[in-house]
Amino acid sequence: MRLTDLAFGFLAAALAVLTVHELLVFLLKKAGLLPAATPWSMKPMGPLNVPTIVNSVFWGGLWGVVYVLAKDYLPGADAWQKGTEFGLMIAVASNFTILPVIKKKPLFAGGDAKIIACVLVILSGFGAATAVVFDELVR
Repeated sequence: MRLTDLAFGFLAAALAVLTVHELLVFLLKKAGLLPAATPWSMKPMGPLNVPTIVNSVFWGGLWGVVYVLAKDYLPGADAWQKGTEFGLMIAVASNFTILPVIKKKPLFAGGDAKIIACVLVILSGFGAATAVVFDELVR
């Protein structure tokens, strides 16, 4: 494992957030499935008041570093398979359990199947894009 691999993982995931993740949010919002979502939002958030998209790119980039550390242990032969599985794992481990506890919200989106499905689509797409871009960067 090289430090450059970790940097490429961060970069790949940051690009995946800016493109695939946010495009899926946009499409799901247009379809009426995520009416409250705002893709590529510049609305300030958090204690540092950074734009929402900057926050998403930063955290997405960190997930890219985790992907690089975990990819050799994920099943599947192709990068997109490993990335899709990784994205689904992020949804369960983070978006449906840890973040709701931190934000004092219901686990698993309160059982809202529409929201659960949208999150799974967005994060599996993010994971697949991260893995494919990472593979291209390290070739």
